[in-house]
Amino acid sequence: MTFYIIPSPIGNLDDITIRAKKILKDIDFLIVENKKVTSKLLSALDIKKKKIITYNDTSSAKDRTKIIELIKKGLTGGLVSDSGTPLISDPGFKLISEIIKNDFRLISLPGPTSVITALAGSGLSTDNFQFLGFFPRKKIEQSKILKKIKMYEGTSIFFESPKRLLATLEVMQANLNNQTKICVAKELTKIHESYIRGTFSEVLSFFSKNQEKIKGEFILLIDVVPDSIDINTADEIFEILKNDLSIKMISKLASGITGLSKNDLYKRFLSLSKKN
Repeated sequence: MTFYIIPSPIGNLDDITIRAKKILKDIDFLIVENKKVTSKLLSALDIKKKKIITYNDTSSAKDRTKIIELIKKGLTGGLVSDSGTPLISDPGFKLISEIIKNDFRLISLPGPTSVITALAGSGLSTDNFQFLGFFPRKKIEQSKILKKIKMYEGTSIFFESPKRLLATLEVMQANLNNQTKICVAKELTKIHESYIRGTFSEVLSFFSKNQEKIKGEFILLIDVVPDSIDINTADEIFEILKNDLSIKMISKLASGITGLSKNDLYKRFLSLSKKN
């Protein structure tokens, strides 16, 4: 009773792995995000599957139960998304959780993923990075995310649509400092693949002069140089109060003074306390 997580190409069909192709041929049934998209992939690979089941954001617990029952019958299944590695900002988490709960053998295949491909080609820090899905639409959520990446010592990665690309870059520019490094990865592994690197002003200037390039799929990579004044002030507050107040209380006070995220400061101070 085995179930596979199978990455698919993010653009260039040649990126399908030999192992993924073999598994796609051998499994008894396939769970897909979109039958039409996956059918094109299978046709290109000359693979015919009799049983293909759609599983997406609208799927219910009842749908998951049906899939679980197939595995219980001894059938081998696999999950494939429209592109890239399944579960990375697409449906499948609840299904995989159920498979694990039932103690089935779960095998996750390595393969294409736009997040790591973009990071490797960005020229930004790869030692520490965080993937945050799509940049939020609501201002309150945007504010929370921006505070999070301000404090993060590494590269923050987002998906973004062409319709919202410029607006998102403008929001980031207004809230992050001028030293922030940015890379916009466009149409990875496809004919029009490109990386636009620089400051917010430089990247926005590029797209304003090349409006025709605001098409396709985008990944934003942000490496913020933290505002040293605010962080130094917060660290000084911690050093002065660490023997008198709890980390939670110091975080609250430092947040009120610097405007930095209380939760992020708590994590920072907790790390500093362990070093002392």
